[in-house]
Amino acid sequence: MHDSTTIQDHMMNLTKFFSGLENKGTLFELDFKIEIIFASLPDAYSSFILNFHMNKVVVNNISKLTNMLIEAKSTLKKNKVVSLVIEKSSQGSKNKKKKRTKKSKKGKSTSVKDRGV
Repeated sequence: MHDSTTIQDHMMNLTKFFSGLENKGTLFELDFKIEIIFASLPDAYSSFILNFHMNKVVVNNISKLTNMLIEAKSTLKKNKVVSLVIEKSSQGSKNKKKKRTKKSKKGKSTSVKDRGV
């Protein structure tokens, strides 16, 4: 699938491809068609494919899968925007300088230096 192609157009092309081969006598099971479709999708859909297999989603036809992929595409667009907005913490390097203490069995706090480690 090319970046400029919509998921609807891609799925329509694959459906025509399967229909053309089936008209010539080659029969495909639905599970095989689904795996071919997944193999043709860009890496952006990898989380969708993983969830599909992990949750053992059952689809009865390609059009239902097409609707699920359209929905996933809109979710992917939202996630891209959210992932770009990440706040950096300015205190990250200050926290590393603190001494670590470990409590002994009696509840006293001992420094790492005191234990000779």
